[in-house]
Amino acid sequence: MTVQVSDANSARRLSLSQKLAVASGAAAAIAGVAAPQLAEAGIVQSTTLPLSPPALAGFNYWDVDGDGTNDFQMRNWTTEASVTELGPARFVSPTSRTFNGFAKLNTGFNVNASLAAGYQFFGSAQDGIKMTCIGSTGVDADAQGWAIGDIGYFGFKFTNSSGVHYGWGQVNIHGTTGGFVVGQGFTFTHAYYNTTADAPIQVGDTGGSPSSVPEIDPASAGSVLSLVMGSLALLERRRLRRSKAARVDATVSA
Repeated sequence: MTVQVSDANSARRLSLSQKLAVASGAAAAIAGVAAPQLAEAGIVQSTTLPLSPPALAGFNYWDVDGDGTNDFQMRNWTTEASVTELGPARFVSPTSRTFNGFAKLNTGFNVNASLAAGYQFFGSAQDGIKMTCIGSTGVDADAQGWAIGDIGYFGFKFTNSSGVHYGWGQVNIHGTTGGFVVGQGFTFTHAYYNTTADAPIQVGDTGGSPSSVPEIDPASAGSVLSLVMGSLALLERRRLRRSKAARVDATVSA
């Protein structure tokens, strides 16, 4: 005799893979609530440095974020090395300068829309800030406290499709040492900027550990695991009850 089990009871049965899928979905939902949210990228390093003026007379360009728009120009004038602001990009300048400002900053200096007293962003682009000249400090850099051999910090801002971004960088005023020639004179060694538009950055801040990797809370992880296991146990108990009910239905039908 063939025992027929009602389609309703059959449809209510869940395979192991289905139970795991349900439990996994529940775990994912719970984890999404319990786990810390991933932070958007904040302070990142410019990947287009180090950069110097070319070895021969001519130009090199610094595109801070690599988006295809040049933000600053470095020039070898044969005897002089200079840097120029392009478009809306600007360097932090002392307010004592009426042109060609390139401030020497300390770590902790806050680069943002409202600079500390004594500092400014020029309204118009500055052309040909003279950094070195025939192996000595250029007139513009020298007037702002820079000297050959200095490895110091500067601040800047630039604009991309998401808005205005603030950053800081390190410059090596090396003159002709280290294999460099007259007309090269300096190197932007590295720089960092805030990818959040209009957000400030402090000189020396590299963003620390990657912000996109959240810490795991053991308590939260344990709670999620307990809930997953509980869900599986509940599904198994329901399966057993339905199986028993199906056997009873089959006996009665016989």
